[in-house]
Amino acid sequence: MRSTASRLGAAALAMALSGALIALPACSPVLSNNSSTAENTGAGAASGQPGLAPITLVHTDDALETFAANSAAAVLNGPDADGTSDDPDSIREKNLCYSPMSLYLACTLVGLGTQGAAQSQLLDALGVSNQEELAAMAQQLRASIQTTGGDPTVEGAAQLKVADSIWVNEGYRFTDAYLQETAALGADALTGVFGTETMDKAMSGWVSEKTNGLLKPRFSTQDGQAAMLLDTVYFKDGWVNPFDVAQNEVGAFHAPGTDIQTPFMRQTISDSSFYQGSNYTAATLPFAGGSTMTFFRPNDDVRLSELLTGTDSILALLQTQPEPAKVDWWLPAFTTNSTMDHLDTSLKAIGVMNIFSPESPDAFAPMIEAEEGSASFSVGQVQQDVHFALDANGVEAAASTAIGIEKMALGPEGEPVTFKLDRPFFYTVTSPDGNLLFIGVVYNPGLTD
Repeated sequence: MRSTASRLGAAALAMALSGALIALPACSPVLSNNSSTAENTGAGAASGQPGLAPITLVHTDDALETFAANSAAAVLNGPDADGTSDDPDSIREKNLCYSPMSLYLACTLVGLGTQGAAQSQLLDALGVSNQEELAAMAQQLRASIQTTGGDPTVEGAAQLKVADSIWVNEGYRFTDAYLQETAALGADALTGVFGTETMDKAMSGWVSEKTNGLLKPRFSTQDGQAAMLLDTVYFKDGWVNPFDVAQNEVGAFHAPGTDIQTPFMRQTISDSSFYQGSNYTAATLPFAGGSTMTFFRPNDDVRLSELLTGTDSILALLQTQPEPAKVDWWLPAFTTNSTMDHLDTSLKAIGVMNIFSPESPDAFAPMIEAEEGSASFSVGQVQQDVHFALDANGVEAAASTAIGIEKMALGPEGEPVTFKLDRPFFYTVTSPDGNLLFIGVVYNPGLTD
């Protein structure tokens, strides 16, 4: 099994692209080796929920790699994954940046505050056996990220950082146990009045600060929401071998349906890495801070979507091991801004169902409670925003992921309602299968005919 440090070496970039935002609304959402495969019977067509595609899950001895392959398959191939189209091909042929690490870190915050089936499905998806393992993984990952980056006060030093905060609306409170769990992760605990411009700006400002201004999402909290959990990850690093823009050369980029004349950054690197597969090639560029970025190019007769058709295909890409080689690089600079506001669909597609509709009313009892009376909660919308910019010097990127949790409707509490049949009334009787058996009216109950 790979150590967390080695996983971070491969996943540091994905991690750095990400920030996670978990919203817990009370009334409505805020705004997502060796391997074996298993059919996900809890999602897809069998679930009966629109927008879900069946996902065949993979399992490896690397929890993060497993989650990345499964979740990426759902994100990249899921219909309406970006909220703009029902065509499953649409998201595959437009620029998109998704951070599985961001979603993973966000889900750990949910998993630490749930119990029963809602938690069990999350633990399965996150590749851990129990909450103790989840807490240890959450702490280990965040600690590893924090020690990977360099000194932010040094010009040009690599930066890789994660931050968490938990926000609760008036009328609700986080449990002491949950506050202790999240405090161990370094999370800020904040309170305020949801549904106000002040609160919305405070949350947006927090994300902006933690992502060095790359992201400033717009929040629209509601006064009935219960809480919001936020996680951000920020990455910035330069290439070991920066490109000289004076060496740029214009050439054709073969976009779907058309060729686009594009400036390519050029250089030959003797100590690069390269892999030749059956239907794609891959090459790796190292960052000065120790992270790496691997690029996968489909062969001329292969569409990119063909490499991303399922978890097995994506896992094969993730497990590619380029070998040392001299590489002549032609690399276009690019910037991608992605918003995926249907990651709840993606989580459902990989088997995480019960946090959205808990079978138990106390599924979120370890996390949150109402200050007065009782309440049950469920996850609402899951959203991720990502900014990724690559140029001659390196990469700067960040993301935020939002998971909304809302208060589930319960029966009315308080004094019973008086219902006194002291006037003429109408009535019906129906059978167990819904057939209407009798209809009647009573004008005078003292009469028998």
